[in-house]
Amino acid sequence: MSESPPRKEAVVLQLLAEGDTMLCLDARCEGVRVPPEHARNPALRLILNRKFPHPIEVTEAGISANLSFGGRRFACFIPMQALWAAFNPHTMQGMLWPDSVPPEVLAEMAQRSESQAPTPRVIAGKGTAAKPEAKTPRQRGHLRLIK
Repeated sequence: MSESPPRKEAVVLQLLAEGDTMLCLDARCEGVRVPPEHARNPALRLILNRKFPHPIEVTEAGISANLSFGGRRFACFIPMQALWAAFNPHTMQGMLWPDSVPPEVLAEMAQRSESQAPTPRVIAGKGTAAKPEAKTPRQRGHLRLIK
């Protein structure tokens, strides 16, 4: 008997309770409301936080939030079927739902090398927790502050 993946609503609510939450969605899906310049993006990433000045509503149907794009507010709605990943951008812990990932995003993920910026990557399974990637040590710049 296969284990069913955690519900998207539950994962998003848990992540929001912890702080910053990155949503990865296919903005082309029916019902998605985002600014027109982002509406054709299969890998749109939005950051939400409960500390935002406007409320965020998470239901079984989707996520409603007034978000700022270039300093302008927009009433967004993300249907749950458009959401393909949700994670904490600081720890990279979260969830990826492989069955919801657009094919072109899957192809890009497959081509990405291990040395590039970490992203939640799980390609097999019905819904698997993304494991945090090892952080690379911060490289020092060649400039110093001299007082």
